[in-house]
Amino acid sequence: MPSATSAEERSTMFALRLAAYESCVKGIKTEMVAHTKAHTQGATRNKEFGNKMGTIGRKEHVDSLKDAFDKVSKAIQGVAEARLEYLGDGEGGGANLIGRLNETKTGVIDPTRSLLNDRAAKVKNVDKEVKNYEAKKTKAGKAAAAAITKQVKAAAKQGIDPPEETPEHASEVAIAGIDMPETLLDARETLKNTDTVVDDILGKYEEMRIVDMQLFLEDFMRREIMWHAKAIELLSPMIGAIREVDAKDAMAQFYKRVEEVEETEKDKELDEADKKKRASMEAEGEGGGAQGGGEKPKEKTKEKTKEKTKEKTKEEEEEEEEGL
Repeated sequence: MPSATSAEERSTMFALRLAAYESCVKGIKTEMVAHTKAHTQGATRNKEFGNKMGTIGRKEHVDSLKDAFDKVSKAIQGVAEARLEYLGDGEGGGANLIGRLNETKTGVIDPTRSLLNDRAAKVKNVDKEVKNYEAKKTKAGKAAAAAITKQVKAAAKQGIDPPEETPEHASEVAIAGIDMPETLLDARETLKNTDTVVDDILGKYEEMRIVDMQLFLEDFMRREIMWHAKAIELLSPMIGAIREVDAKDAMAQFYKRVEEVEETEKDKELDEADKKKRASMEAEGEGGGAQGGGEKPKEKTKEKTKEKTKEKTKEEEEEEEEGL
């Protein structure tokens, strides 16, 4: 610490540094509380989502797809558990980081404030003794000046020569004759010793502050990385599980199950009724052919005659064209 720095300047600097660090810790704690709460709420929502994915998957008919849903559901729930473990409001999660910030307050900020408060009391005591000393000198100077002024007035009345010493000089001599009190010397010595202790201890607290904040930030980053790493570890295999679902195999299973479905009694009853209806319709068709057999040949003969007439007409047209 530069020797030119006054006690007041040192006090101001110490107070500003302590206020800045305390504000830093408070700000981080506020954000960590919100961050931890958000992770806890997010993990709860993730677990609900995972459970619902499992419920949806259990309704699936294709075994491989059902298995994929089940694996994805468990993986998502596992990621949610990791999120709570590393960053949630559990004992070892984000709450642990918040607890560490509380320890920073009790281990660094509070003792630093106590130390500076003690120093401030020493500075205040020195200021008090300095004021008392200055008051004594002022009083002595005024008294000496007043004495000379009184002598000058008395000499004027008596018609004699006034004293050679002026009031100003008398005041200066009187002030110079006032020794610095022991109380002021003791107060200054106490403050000097306190500053030595403060410089030493505050230096250690400064180191503690830096190291503590380093460890806090590193731990926080590690927790974030561990959660994301766990998510990658649990979710990456899900890509393979999803790709194992074979649509062609699923179709084969579908058709196989359709073929294996047994007819109900109602289906059998309907099939039997359908057979009887078809048989009846076929029987009626055969009977109608025997009764109307005399008319159908006539219709066929007419059609043939029409076709021959059309063919003949076509031939005649061709012969006329050739004759032309």
